[in-house]
Amino acid sequence: MADLKSFIKKWDGRTLEDDGAYVSKEFHSFQVSFFNAMRKIAASLGGEVVNPCYGHYDMSGFVKRGDKYVFFNYDNGCGKGGRSHVALRNDGNWLTPMYCRTAKHDKDWTGGSNNNCYFEDCESVIERLLNS
Repeated sequence: MADLKSFIKKWDGRTLEDDGAYVSKEFHSFQVSFFNAMRKIAASLGGEVVNPCYGHYDMSGFVKRGDKYVFFNYDNGCGKGGRSHVALRNDGNWLTPMYCRTAKHDKDWTGGSNNNCYFEDCESVIERLLNS
């Protein structure tokens, strides 16, 4: 199991500024940290992150292990007042911002059924999907 306590401690519950049509520097920093964390998760499961996509207040990619793929997506959107809330753990106040699903390859955007989760739970969800 990947040790991601410092990532969660740094980012969970933070409200990030929005730069309108551009991704804010603060949110981009979160995206980079998020993908580094996802790479740790993938490595702990014997896989790798492929085809990462840095979107406008969302991000996605695939965990690949052998010939198995799991698509993941994190989207906390831009909330009221031009700010977006980072929810990595279930504190009961926010909708699940992440989902994972099986995929046939690293460009399979439709794949299997969505499995909604928080970041803190995604490693076990990804592992289950890779083993299915």
